[in-house]
Amino acid sequence: MIQGFSVLAAALVCVGAGFASGYAFKGRLDEGRIARAEAAVVQCQRDREADARHAAEEAARRLAAAQEAERAAVHALQATKARLAATEKRLKESLYALPTAQSCGLSGAARGLLNARIAASDLPAGAAEFDRAHTESAADSGSRAGVDEAALGGWIADAISAYDACRARIDAIRAWDEVTHGR
Repeated sequence: MIQGFSVLAAALVCVGAGFASGYAFKGRLDEGRIARAEAAVVQCQRDREADARHAAEEAARRLAAAQEAERAAVHALQATKARLAATEKRLKESLYALPTAQSCGLSGAARGLLNARIAASDLPAGAAEFDRAHTESAADSGSRAGVDEAALGGWIADAISAYDACRARIDAIRAWDEVTHGR
């Protein structure tokens, strides 16, 4: 019986040693997995920081481009406004220098000056044409007896100038938008 007990004890010691070595081996494997997982987490944090830094640099670049586009659009708009103001001044001076033969309506010389001014601006196709269906109301000169040619021409010149100024603002916004949003 002693011999059976010692065999049983030896078997239990071997099984215990097997469990202990298996547990130790599994612990070492788990430590390796944990180390790899921690290294992967550190790498993810580095990648996230690099992505955040890259995104911040890209946002700063886009902001700088938008600000430069804004500056360019404002300068272009101011130059266009100055050019339009000078053109309008010359047009009005030319209109007021014409001899006014009619109390209302426009002489051929005044129409020529205004049409030349309209043709000088890069209007879209059809914008400088009039609606032929409503020419009768425009031709009625008896109801505005107190209006002279220079005043009427000045009003038309102001309308042309207002249109050109509005179009210049829209062009400046369009130029800024193309740089900023790529449209």
